[in-house]
Amino acid sequence: MKLVSRRVALMGLAAGAGVAVAACSTAPGSDEQPAEDDPGSTDEPAAPDESDEAPHHVVVTQPIPSAALEAPTLLDVTRAVFDGATAVVVAATADVASAEATARELGLPLLLDDAELAAELDRLGTTTVIASSPVDVGDREVFAPGDDVEGLPLTPTAQDDVALLLDGETLAPGVAAALAAAGIEVVDTLDADPRTSSESVAAMRDAAGVLGLGAFQAPERFADRVEAAKTLPELPGGGVAPFPGRMMIALYGHPSGPTLGVLGEQGPEAAVDRVNALAAEYQELTDTPVIGCFEIITTVATAAAQRDGNYSGRTAIADLLPYIEAAEAGGVYVVLDLQPGLNDFLTQAQEYEELLRRPNVGLALDPEWRLRPGQRHMTIIGQVEIDEVNATGAWLADLVAEHQLPPKVLVLHQFQTRMIIDRGRLDTSRDEVQYLIHADGHGTHGQKLETWNALRPGLDEHTRLGWKNFIDEDSPMMTPAQTMQLVQPTPDFVSYQ
Repeated sequence: MKLVSRRVALMGLAAGAGVAVAACSTAPGSDEQPAEDDPGSTDEPAAPDESDEAPHHVVVTQPIPSAALEAPTLLDVTRAVFDGATAVVVAATADVASAEATARELGLPLLLDDAELAAELDRLGTTTVIASSPVDVGDREVFAPGDDVEGLPLTPTAQDDVALLLDGETLAPGVAAALAAAGIEVVDTLDADPRTSSESVAAMRDAAGVLGLGAFQAPERFADRVEAAKTLPELPGGGVAPFPGRMMIALYGHPSGPTLGVLGEQGPEAAVDRVNALAAEYQELTDTPVIGCFEIITTVATAAAQRDGNYSGRTAIADLLPYIEAAEAGGVYVVLDLQPGLNDFLTQAQEYEELLRRPNVGLALDPEWRLRPGQRHMTIIGQVEIDEVNATGAWLADLVAEHQLPPKVLVLHQFQTRMIIDRGRLDTSRDEVQYLIHADGHGTHGQKLETWNALRPGLDEHTRLGWKNFIDEDSPMMTPAQTMQLVQPTPDFVSYQ
């Protein structure tokens, strides 16, 4: 705990701040040595100099437990940031503004004269109250604003904690003064998920604790997200979580050439230039940061059985690395797309663990190419059981946690509701993985939007949305402007095939 005072004094409070310790003129670890005995001195220890003890002090909780407070009251904040205060300002409900000014001037916490006052004064160990109107505070000393009170004002000491104020939120009366008395900096943020921008991450990197003020997304995950923001490497475009806070524009294909998609129409460095140019077109249409992405077909559905009897060809890691390394150098995200045939998605994903341990590499599952025994590609549209999806996601989440990686995008391709059996049981409980349903339908604008609207129902707040523009199969393909205007809600991920 840190004391906010003009002088150092460690005193036990009723709140249990610690054992009473007499203030010493020589701090522990100091190079100063006791003076030589003067002639005539005795061996009797000198009596403590009571003037060394500060008459008043405030004890700030250290560190503040990271938590999100939606529409916090003054009492919510006081309980979160203060462990003790020998003096406080008490405000009548109708006079909070004046009392707030007094609290700032004196460097003291501010409390309201309400039903919770007595309990909070007891918790803080308060002995002195400054109030402009009569208050019932038991046998505590009461002074009026402007009275000369020994030991006041206090000078708040800047803390290592920060308070994130979500854009659009208004602080309750007195909250700003309370945070000022605690020495806690208030930082404005646009991010309902504090992991998603360089600005919010920078604000938290060196913070001991973070107090979220406002309607942050998934408040029960706030503390874990703060820890992620403080410790994980940032992704292309800033922040440590892919979504929300950014949009990805992807080229889809295979390194072997143009047959399987636009990604292979050029080499790795040229592909980076191409996707970044496409992302720049979208950036002109939105305030959300836009980055490029490669969706690389990593296992390829085949008409003929491979040597293992499966209908899925593996791409060698050595063939994938040039595109992945070029993407890393060019600020581009990567998604590895699996077309597993008779294999299961988890088995194939584990074969590419080496690549998935890279911070900017996510995963995509393509159920169209998931076969059951006796089925063949191009004769049936495949499907996958949700348990297989959840098992793959759990493995990926464990990998992220074990290697302290940023959360991974996990794309689920879909253009028929039957393709993911029992999708309503999709397990989105792990913050290490961000699922994204990617609508893959092609055709006219109307047909594609029908597919889009059919796939969205039943998704929870943690599942993102993706859209695909088919260069040859769509009639016609949407322009970036049409994609942004017609596809609602705006997708987080747009790929080109």
